[in-house]
Amino acid sequence: MFKSCELRKVDEKDREWQMVLELLKGQGIGLDPFVDQTYSYFEGDKLVGTASVAGSTIRSIAIAIHKQGSNTLAEMMNDVMEILYDAGHGNIFIYTKPDAVGSFQNIGFYEVDRAEVEHDGVVLLERKPDGIRNFVKTIERLKTDHEEIGAIVMNANPFTFGHQYLIEYAAAHCDFLYVFVVSSEKSVFPFDTRMNLIKEGTKHIENVYVLNGGTYIISGATFPNYFLKAPDRATNLQAKLDITIFARYFVKALNIKKRFIGTESYCGTTEIYNETMKEVLTRFDVEVCEIPRKTIGETPISASMVRKLIKEGEIEAVMPFVPITTFDFLMSKDAKSIIEAIQKSDSRH
Repeated sequence: MFKSCELRKVDEKDREWQMVLELLKGQGIGLDPFVDQTYSYFEGDKLVGTASVAGSTIRSIAIAIHKQGSNTLAEMMNDVMEILYDAGHGNIFIYTKPDAVGSFQNIGFYEVDRAEVEHDGVVLLERKPDGIRNFVKTIERLKTDHEEIGAIVMNANPFTFGHQYLIEYAAAHCDFLYVFVVSSEKSVFPFDTRMNLIKEGTKHIENVYVLNGGTYIISGATFPNYFLKAPDRATNLQAKLDITIFARYFVKALNIKKRFIGTESYCGTTEIYNETMKEVLTRFDVEVCEIPRKTIGETPISASMVRKLIKEGEIEAVMPFVPITTFDFLMSKDAKSIIEAIQKSDSRH
């Protein structure tokens, strides 16, 4: 099929960059700060569209007004999807506002779920028609016959005594416990490393199963706010969408009765998330069990504290805050590149 448009990579150094920003701004959309690459879509010398990618998601999508209703969106998205498929992504996702859902459904995307807070909303769509249902089938195979099933979702960036304490407590207060590990690669500790450290740090607990949370457990580092009317509402929407997906699909698949969380007295974002969790999960007959965070003296243990010590070059000072399995990893040659990345970064993730 003949195409009159061309997709080009752009970044801040390119002359097209300002044109992309103006196209987005004109449609009330921002450029997501977490994108890996931005593309411009040109018809001759005229910019007619833009889209960016972050992992397996396409975001900050805009089509010029005079091209809306044409095949331009479908053609641009096909070009971007081809790039993602070539990069090895098996499924592709889009976050969008509710009034834009129809445009993406018309080009072959399927709604996973949505969340709305006051006059803002977000919808998650995926390219595979049965993506979420097929993922659920894989975890349904792990279903047990136990009566009281518990769950924890954690990033563990890295795995600390705080994480270990929460898992030990939860495992002692239910018959069987699933620990879902957030798969987002925006964390400085890679997913495989985090997964392995959790498994190693919980080997002594018999009724625990650690598993990949997949792409349907949403990481705060990858959740968009570039199209929201009130970007400061992003935490509420992320929490509501993430927990609704967890409740609608994960809870049902594994017969989860309890979800365990740590208290948050100093992190406003997590506090909002926890309150939203209580509101949503109660409607699905899931008890939310909030556990006081483990402390050393008056200081709550956190992964951010551990990363801060690493950033300051105080690797040995980390030892009181992490299991020996985590500390041994940090002292190994396998951790060298991670430590270097932390010391060069702002260590937020």
